[in-house]
Amino acid sequence: MLGKGTKIMLGWLITLLVAVGIVWATRVWLCESFRISTPAMETALHEGDGILVNKCTTCFPPQQNDIVLFVSPLRQDSLLRPLFVSRCIGMPGDTVLISSENYRINGKDFPRSPRALNTYFVSLNLKETFLSQAEQLQIPVRDLQPEPYGITLSLTTFEEYQLREALGDKLSQQFVCRQIQPYQLVIPKKGRAYRLDSSSLMACREAILSETGGKAIFSNGKLYLDGKETTFFFFQQDYYWLLSDNTNEAIDSRHLGLIPKDHIVGTAICRWHKNNHE
Repeated sequence: MLGKGTKIMLGWLITLLVAVGIVWATRVWLCESFRISTPAMETALHEGDGILVNKCTTCFPPQQNDIVLFVSPLRQDSLLRPLFVSRCIGMPGDTVLISSENYRINGKDFPRSPRALNTYFVSLNLKETFLSQAEQLQIPVRDLQPEPYGITLSLTTFEEYQLREALGDKLSQQFVCRQIQPYQLVIPKKGRAYRLDSSSLMACREAILSETGGKAIFSNGKLYLDGKETTFFFFQQDYYWLLSDNTNEAIDSRHLGLIPKDHIVGTAICRWHKNNHE
């Protein structure tokens, strides 16, 4: 027979173990907090900010424009599994066109996040007026770099709008957004035949190598499986195209390729800022 004191201690021990088990299960399968350690999502998220991540991706898969935490899909990163944070742009089955101005998804235009950072060139003639106007509007000067005929700096989409409104049409023509080469791709969806060409193979290379156990062979922009050229591939899981708001300081799908669903940790559902900045 156990004494009264022993029963009380045993009861407390069981309660403690249950509580620890609930916390552990919650962190593994439901939600967990993380600290942002890179400027990849400036200015939506700052270095040092905290986020609460919903890890139940089976019930709540990432949706367009969600901020997503994921691990690298590159095979050489399989041991370290570094974490990255980006915004969900393309979902399984989407046709995505990326340009400097916006995203075009399944034939519809979607503007970039107003907090997304872009690089702009400002001519020497406008430099002083531009910087003075930015100061009046309390717009921070980020990544300022001198150029032979002007300067470059980083602005959010909303800050660009504010400056163009303040400068007027004539002066605003003297600062331009740095252009990127537009590209288009279809995001693979589980079980759907995916047509391959030289462009799509670049984005899908790591995914195909992973799904074939490294047996795929790429040569002259073509895919060979079991020694035979193939122009279609059936993927075994869904994939996403994830891009960061701060393209100058981020590693995302541009570098890592397609992100498989089983490499997604979860989506941010809550955030709290360091030093109470906006």
